[in-house]
Amino acid sequence: MSLLLDVSILLLNLAVFGAHARFPFLLAAASESSRRTWALAAAPALLASLAATAATLARQPDEALAWGMTGPLADSTPARLLAVSLLALLVADLVVAVGWRRLEPDGWRIVGMLGVFGCLAYTLGADLLRIGWGPTGSLALILLGAALRVPLVLAGAELMGSPPGRFTLVAGPALAFAFITWPGELRHALRADLPTLVAAVALLVVARFTPARLRRFAACAGLLLAVLFLARAGERSSALGLREVLPASLLIQ
Repeated sequence: MSLLLDVSILLLNLAVFGAHARFPFLLAAASESSRRTWALAAAPALLASLAATAATLARQPDEALAWGMTGPLADSTPARLLAVSLLALLVADLVVAVGWRRLEPDGWRIVGMLGVFGCLAYTLGADLLRIGWGPTGSLALILLGAALRVPLVLAGAELMGSPPGRFTLVAGPALAFAFITWPGELRHALRADLPTLVAAVALLVVARFTPARLRRFAACAGLLLAVLFLARAGERSSALGLREVLPASLLIQ
């Protein structure tokens, strides 16, 4: 049940943060009805994502404690970054909800840039929660791992509004490369889950080239397997529990 819940929350967050990073740029040249739909849906979707994630962390707080992400006022860089980016994103959603009719194309692009910033902050936070108290590499590898999760987030948004495209194509290899950058202890612990990773990468890569009626199905299956692998990686990392001191000390200012 815990794994199923983790997968569900990850899928929800992929969709919400990916949409915030991608859709406003498309809406700069979209119809009024599309803009109205996003204006009505953006803030509730973001709040639902935050509420679901907060409920999960309240039930299993160890991963958040490991990186000092116990609240928006916590004394750690990840907590501050998440708080600022999410607040900016929520304010942007509320501005869009009230003034979408008067928003110029440049305004939509500014909203999109805030969505990109929020997406980057989310991927960093999500990857830190995946690590938890488990093994970790250098700060550079942590940031690289978070960056390599971005194509997967954008692929989630891409599949909501269009057939598999460039983000879906890149998401699989990016996840595979992220796995290579993980510490050896974790890679060894995940050896039984490698078929899941291989299947996810293969489906995400080939989805764009399959017959039209199968493209979205193949891509969604690959995305689901990728999220399942990330959830399993989080479980394995927590089970390893190699540290006795806060890894947040790497990032606290």
